[in-house]
Amino acid sequence: MTQHKPPQAMTLFDLIARTWEVKTEISGLLFNAKGTALTAVLADGRLAFVSVNDAESPDSRVRIEADTGRPSIRPRSKPLPPPVITEAPIARTDVAPCRLGDQGIAFAHTEADVLWRATARGQVLAMNASPRAEATALAALPKAGLIAAAFDSQLSLLTEAGGAEMSFLDLPHSVTRIAVAADESLLACWGEGRVSVVSSADLELRQTFDCEGTVLDLEWSPCKRWLVAGCADKAVTLVDMAAGACDRIVDFPAAIHSLGFSRAGNALIASGAFRVVGWALPDLPFGDHEGTPISTGKPGLTIVDRVAAHPTRNLCAVGYSSGLVMLCRIGHPDEMLVREGTGKAITALAWSDDGAHLAIGGTDGHLSIATFPKNMFK
Repeated sequence: MTQHKPPQAMTLFDLIARTWEVKTEISGLLFNAKGTALTAVLADGRLAFVSVNDAESPDSRVRIEADTGRPSIRPRSKPLPPPVITEAPIARTDVAPCRLGDQGIAFAHTEADVLWRATARGQVLAMNASPRAEATALAALPKAGLIAAAFDSQLSLLTEAGGAEMSFLDLPHSVTRIAVAADESLLACWGEGRVSVVSSADLELRQTFDCEGTVLDLEWSPCKRWLVAGCADKAVTLVDMAAGACDRIVDFPAAIHSLGFSRAGNALIASGAFRVVGWALPDLPFGDHEGTPISTGKPGLTIVDRVAAHPTRNLCAVGYSSGLVMLCRIGHPDEMLVREGTGKAITALAWSDDGAHLAIGGTDGHLSIATFPKNMFK
């Protein structure tokens, strides 16, 4: 007797997301400034490029049922264009790329002593005007049209157009990570267990702090009072610029791969525990003061590997070691399932600047862009 199995129901993720198989773990994701393209840094050093523009966007596939008035999204009818992937490993995975102008990115090449750039369509070219040295960290200053680049212990400001060096500063330690304040007035440069704060206007060294552990993520608070770092040794380091002092929050269950500030939620959020960890701004824990903790989402049995604060809403994307991706309202238990778990960890999450697109990458070699319909969060 023939048994007929019902077709598998499509999930929300199937309807709103585009997914490409790149067959290699994804170590980093970066939207360009215009939001027209997404670059993925693969674990083997190759770069993958996909267009953000979607001929069958979820909004174009939304239908309103005549009898109930309920919206629904019809499935896609056309195959996705394939990603553009460089043939050879060309990008250093230990140096995060940064935005370059409106459309491109700048990255450190695996075999060259000058910086390279990539266009939105995946063309890669050397920035021949850049200093001939091995870059150890990069960050963009788009308002000034500059790139902050570290070459071991030298911090340089380079022009976006061509990479010519405008000024430089020798720091008392090497630099492997740079964070730029929202108004671009301050640069935080971490390396060798220390972090130096530098004025971007004149590259004047303001102060250097001890910063224990290996920093995995480094962020400024919107008010520039706080500089926070997620560390591999299961701790968050905080620098209180007003007090000129440094402290650590220790004993997380896992390494803090990502943290960030939510302007809409007025909070700091971090990964590394069995739920999203957070505190309300400006009252962060420091010294004997416990701060004002906030609870986001629901606690579970799986470690939160990655978090990404929405650029304009009181929301954050949460990626788990099981491959599960949730959308949470900061400071509330509300959760929305974005992607079901695959058994493979999430390694990268990134929002587009307008908050319409969430890029997702993991160890399973799948690259996704989830595009949320405009009426989803009304």
